[in-house]
Amino acid sequence: MKKLITALAVIASIGAMTSVQAAESCAAKASALEKEIRIAQHFGNAYKVAGLKKALAEVKAHCTNSSVLADAQKDVNKLERKLAEKREDIAEVQADLREAQRKGNIKKIAKYKSKLAEKQADLREIQQDLNRARAELAALKK
Repeated sequence: MKKLITALAVIASIGAMTSVQAAESCAAKASALEKEIRIAQHFGNAYKVAGLKKALAEVKAHCTNSSVLADAQKDVNKLERKLAEKREDIAEVQADLREAQRKGNIKKIAKYKSKLAEKQADLREIQQDLNRARAELAALKK
């Protein structure tokens, strides 16, 4: 039973982080934290309650709509850099693949094709995250 409660608390905390990160304003962040405090209190998780109350105090003390906008812009910039780095990685793997194909090294061709597919999947994921972050930023600017 104790493990079940712990598992539920972990799931709730993951949901809290997602809802707090997706909040569009300081009021929404505060509201999300207050909701998570109630959930943690319901499960009797005193440490979680204390941490969430501290986070709520920080939001109330330091959060402004301009800081939320600045944070959203930082997220977009970070994802843009990550996307550029991943594109460079892909270009390197493609060059390695071409070299392996030129030499006819079947093992390396398979290795680089696998790496390329993995990096392209990562690229698609980063692009989706970037699109989401840009949409959030655009919504905040309205």
